[in-house]
Amino acid sequence: MSDLDVSQVLAWLETAAQMLRDSFQEEREISQKTGNLDLVTDMDRRIEQFLVSNIREFYPGDRILGEEGTGDQVEEMSGRVWILDPIDGTMNFIKQQENFAIMVAVVEDGAGKCGFIYDCMRERLIWGGPDMGLYYNGQPLQPPQDQELKDSLVAINWQMFADNVSNVQALAWGSCGVRIQGCAGTEFIHLLLGKQSVYVSKLAPWDYAAGRILCEAAGLRCSTIEGAPLAWLESIRGVFATPRAYESAIRLLNMQ
Repeated sequence: MSDLDVSQVLAWLETAAQMLRDSFQEEREISQKTGNLDLVTDMDRRIEQFLVSNIREFYPGDRILGEEGTGDQVEEMSGRVWILDPIDGTMNFIKQQENFAIMVAVVEDGAGKCGFIYDCMRERLIWGGPDMGLYYNGQPLQPPQDQELKDSLVAINWQMFADNVSNVQALAWGSCGVRIQGCAGTEFIHLLLGKQSVYVSKLAPWDYAAGRILCEAAGLRCSTIEGAPLAWLESIRGVFATPRAYESAIRLLNMQ
């Protein structure tokens, strides 16, 4: 990480966020990927291309895994790999024009080094890693309070909640209530700010890589619903939580 210029990455994120804010004055090109709940816009591709071109220029030896396929075919995690989600919460970007985020993760030889999550419309930016601490809008960020599940709000993927996948409704009833943002990035921000203590969702690598790095740096627990360690290149059903809430969440999610 010695050659990674964090201030440079922060400048890229600010430029990309302004591109997204300005884009609401224009017509959007919207298409489906796997169905009508899985959408992609021209701005998803444009933001990813912007980030990839900058990484290629300044870090030519690095590899890039991007949601929209602009980067490389990454099949193992040797060397330095960037994992990009240009617009996390594309449905919100289209329908609400808020509650979406840009997420960037930097992983070296399989170890998470630095994560960035930028809530573009509220201008909330959390970044950091295990060797540099965490920062929220430029100020040091302390780990969230380690609350019990019964004293916490929880975030759950809406499709998992509707279908009661892995007993998530029992998790909900064991908490103070459920909040659903439809954006992994904003859910991770709320988790790191202590606004909720558990996040459960089905996620692709670009949905959770940055959040995983930030959560682990804050001392939070991260695993699959079954309690297995996370792998960078696998889609998961994951649990991210403060330690005490995590123990209760894992128990409820795995009840027979």
